[in-house]
Amino acid sequence: MNSKRLDAITPLTGTDLRLDYAFSGGFFEDADLAVEHRDDHLGARDLALCSGLDALRQAIANRLKTRRGELAALGHPNYGSRHHELIGQPNVQRTRDLINLYVLQALRAGPRVEKVLSATVVAEQNPPRDTVRIELTLQLIATPGPLDLVVPFSLGFGL
Repeated sequence: MNSKRLDAITPLTGTDLRLDYAFSGGFFEDADLAVEHRDDHLGARDLALCSGLDALRQAIANRLKTRRGELAALGHPNYGSRHHELIGQPNVQRTRDLINLYVLQALRAGPRVEKVLSATVVAEQNPPRDTVRIELTLQLIATPGPLDLVVPFSLGFGL
């Protein structure tokens, strides 16, 4: 996407603090605030920002990785997803269908998703173990094409 198009969607998508995730490959876990060096002679650092598609991707991942009700004390009781309630359940089709339902409910509650084009939850191994992969294709607000997003999720305890 060119910079003019990104400038046009930024007012709709917002700007947020950029998160630096501990793991790569779409594992949206153990996030910390990202920093960047300022262009001055002091070598100072500042918090990094993200906008456009990066802000959209990060916002959607945050919504799905947050347990619904976790932010109630901050005034957001319905933010997040309920699929975390399924931790400890067997990795069978019924559980994967419930994960899919809870993810769709969470995405519907978010202001940035115009339409869910596809959403599937698949077992990562055969035979299934604890981890599933949530595969999403989303039409986001103010974007010309769809966004593909894969969010891993573990049904195992303490993971």
